[in-house]
Amino acid sequence: MAVLLLAEVTDGALSMDATAKAVTAAKSLGDITVLACGGSAADAGAEAATIDGVSKVLVAEDATLGHRLAESTAALIVSLAGD
Repeated sequence: MAVLLLAEVTDGALSMDATAKAVTAAKSLGDITVLACGGSAADAGAEAATIDGVSKVLVAEDATLGHRLAESTAALIVSLAGD
């Protein structure tokens, strides 16, 4: 089974501890894809790629994602569902 894990990104910075712990918890479920999203998330995505167990990293940057609201994040996740 494939796992999509939403990285903890705040003001462009990855919460490495929280994200790494979530990856460790999900490893047994299957291949882990980390989604780093926000107004600025490229650096967070690059850092997430260094976590052991991460198979793939997706990065989405948009001003609407910078507010960390559920609606814009949910729409992004739904748009990725076919991938």
